[in-house]
Amino acid sequence: MAEHRLRAARAALAIAAVVAALLAPGEAVRAQGEGSPETGRAEAPTRDEPPRIEPRSVLAAVDPERAMSPDEARALQAAVREAREDTGDALLRERIACYRRFFVTGCLADVGQRERLVRARLDRLEVAANRTLREHSALELNARTAGDLERREAAEPDDSARRDENRRAYESRQAAAELEQARREAQAPDLARQAEANRSERARREAEAAARRRDAEARSRQDAPNAAARAGALEARRLEREAADAREQVRRESRKADRERREAEARKREESPGAPRPGRPGRPPQDASPPR
Repeated sequence: MAEHRLRAARAALAIAAVVAALLAPGEAVRAQGEGSPETGRAEAPTRDEPPRIEPRSVLAAVDPERAMSPDEARALQAAVREAREDTGDALLRERIACYRRFFVTGCLADVGQRERLVRARLDRLEVAANRTLREHSALELNARTAGDLERREAAEPDDSARRDENRRAYESRQAAAELEQARREAQAPDLARQAEANRSERARREAEAAARRRDAEARSRQDAPNAAARAGALEARRLEREAADAREQVRRESRKADRERREAEARKREESPGAPRPGRPGRPPQDASPPR
């Protein structure tokens, strides 16, 4: 939080310096250190004309050769962006004001010369800020790289031990695989003999099964006439059983009809008046008087 407030304060100071430079009274352009000849005013400005922008007064408090911190460089970048906008507007107003003067060409040349110098100074400041940020990024990258190297060097013994352990485990697996291969190669003749014996046994069982099928087919062909006779005898016995069952059914129905007929006659005799009650055969009725 304190660092953030410090950056904000520095940015505010830089912006205040730009505004102060823009509001400063105009003087003759002195291109010391900028590589340009001295340029003077063609005419003295009147009171209603805009203030004169001097290249040396734009962000005059900032020295591009001085070492800056990353926060100062970022604040300078923001100040340069605002100064570009402000000086561009001010120089445009000056260029418009030139058309109200008598020496228009000289005035426009003066404004153009100062505009180039202002742009050169702002570019120089921006390049210095960008260089500072690049150097800071490079230093951070170098620090991270150095930290990574230190961590790798510190972890090197553990990595070496782990690699040795992995190598020993791999060699152990390779040795076990070689032993298993040797065991299989040693057992190969026995396995081949066992496979041959299995094939022979399977062929023998298939031959026996084929022989049994042939014997069964031969017996079925020989038993065909006997089978037909047995089938005829079975059919005859079946027909006889069915005829006997039919006769028995007829006898049962006849007995049933006789029983029903006798029962009907008995009911009629009981219902008729004065009819003697039937008794047992060979006996007189119970209500008859005995002979004297």
